[in-house]
Amino acid sequence: MTAAGLLAVALGAFLLLHELHSGQINGIYTVIALVVGAIWLVCIILAFTGLRFGIFGAAAIAFVEFAVVASTHFVSAAGALGTFVKHEGLPVATVAMALVPACAVVVISAAVSWTNPRGRNARLETLPLLVAAFLGAALVILQATDGVHRADFGRANPEDGAFAAAVSASLWLLGGLWIARVRRTGAILIAVATFIVWYSFVTLHLVTGGTPMSEVASKSGAIWAVISLAAAVLAAASFLLALGLLALSIVRRKPSALSAGSQPVRRKA
Repeated sequence: MTAAGLLAVALGAFLLLHELHSGQINGIYTVIALVVGAIWLVCIILAFTGLRFGIFGAAAIAFVEFAVVASTHFVSAAGALGTFVKHEGLPVATVAMALVPACAVVVISAAVSWTNPRGRNARLETLPLLVAAFLGAALVILQATDGVHRADFGRANPEDGAFAAAVSASLWLLGGLWIARVRRTGAILIAVATFIVWYSFVTLHLVTGGTPMSEVASKSGAIWAVISLAAAVLAAASFLLALGLLALSIVRRKPSALSAGSQPVRRKA
């Protein structure tokens, strides 16, 4: 929660300055937003020490920030992402999309840690899945950044396509974090997110009528084509692994349920 909160504050400040530069907000709004950002930072620090007031404040501001960004840059309006990028450059698209999973992680982490603010989970066997989720989320956001640059999301506009990518990255990241606590829930989140990622790649780049990877490389550069392909491959591998974990959890649960049901009932003397 602390890491996601600090990242969200930094991304929000970056986005705020570019919104001011592009004329989307005025000076009064900027001052108020900076004050709220300072309060957000204090709440994150208090949450790290275990104070529930800080946890609640960090989650509440993160939720509001998520709503503001989603309603400002991921809709067809004056601050739409496609227009915003033309004025302020492509990095603002990356920051806007990265802010969505950062805020989502803060909110969900606050809900999980509310009953045990100082709790820690030291299960290292799921660490590779968490690393893959972090890497996959970053690749998905970068892939969508290139999609915004080329305005290439199939029938969807850049705002809808970018928001779908941000949500997919959020689910993948939350699944990687949650799988150490509740394995089945984490595996389901990973499976849903990675299915969206690799299926979108197939429909956008591998079917007839889509954009071939050679065209992506020629328009954006080979590195962007590699990023897109890497995101799809990692998503497909994570999807299969998540399905395997789900199947394994079901198989393990059935024998335990059968053994519990076969135990004789002891009668009281």
